[in-house]
Amino acid sequence: MRFRTVSILAVLGVSALAMSACSSADGGDAGDASSKVGGTLVLYTPNEEEMLDALIPQFEDETGIDVQIVTAGTGELYQRVKSEAANPQGDVVFGGGIAQALANSDLWDEYTSVNDGDMLDAGKNTSGFATPYQADGSNLLVNTEKAKAAGVTIDSYKDLLNPALKGKIAFGDPTQSSSAFAQLTNMLKAVGGDYESDAGWDFVASLVKQLNGITISSSTQVAQSTADGEYVAALTYEPLSLNYVKAGKPVKIVYPSEGAVFLPASAQVIKGAKDQKQAHAFIDYITSEKAQKTIAEETAGRPLREGVDKPGVPALADIKTVEEDSEYVAAHRDDIVARYQQILEAN
Repeated sequence: MRFRTVSILAVLGVSALAMSACSSADGGDAGDASSKVGGTLVLYTPNEEEMLDALIPQFEDETGIDVQIVTAGTGELYQRVKSEAANPQGDVVFGGGIAQALANSDLWDEYTSVNDGDMLDAGKNTSGFATPYQADGSNLLVNTEKAKAAGVTIDSYKDLLNPALKGKIAFGDPTQSSSAFAQLTNMLKAVGGDYESDAGWDFVASLVKQLNGITISSSTQVAQSTADGEYVAALTYEPLSLNYVKAGKPVKIVYPSEGAVFLPASAQVIKGAKDQKQAHAFIDYITSEKAQKTIAEETAGRPLREGVDKPGVPALADIKTVEEDSEYVAAHRDDIVARYQQILEAN
């Protein structure tokens, strides 16, 4: 495979690649233009290695585009995009919850995939800039060996308040992590009925006490540490959880009995991106039938294209779900984060 992955700390080298790519993007053979775009794409992504390994080599082979990947958490990547606004170094942010993308609309160029009409309703680009490509569901990941040893049963959010679980729950930082923020809004809606109720926020305050001062910065580490037995349960999301189930770890996915929210993960073209043709080609690719089947069959994600089903997971019709008010969450994200931060600081 040609694509190269670097951490956010190595991004200065990628920045140079991105600038040189600007001049090479249009240098391909005109006769191949319809099938081979060529050039370079700088991809900012919080996605796990499994997703990247399944999709990126295929994309490179089909388009002739060399992909340079910068990996970090969603919050960190968004901060990077903001800091580079005057001279963008990335082309596409691939991954993270759509609510966070909608709340940062000033960071993106408008683009709608040529495949938009083939997507399920939840997969359609209704904003003009955020392209859903898979559905991520919030869930609990329970280490079955540790739960048995602790004598606890975990079927719901409220089960996490068992005193035996104090200090044994892994959760990320909703102020930085899109998956942790999705869990926060899921809890508020599922437990309290909306995002402002006392019942919802009282539950969150009780859960924070159960964390015993522990906040994990990496969404991957939230699940990994639970699969490794450091924690009994994690508040995480379905694609990441499925990776550990498939790897044979002593874990099971629990969809909380109060209800799970399934939200699109999305990709956006960074405003002023230098490699626009390559960026558009990538958005078209991840919504194509081939890529959506790859997501279904080779990754832990749920595809969002009509007629593409995912084997090995419960149908959404068999899971109790709650519906996120994405418009409200996008408009009130800062308020929700600030209220959580106050609770965190009080504990």
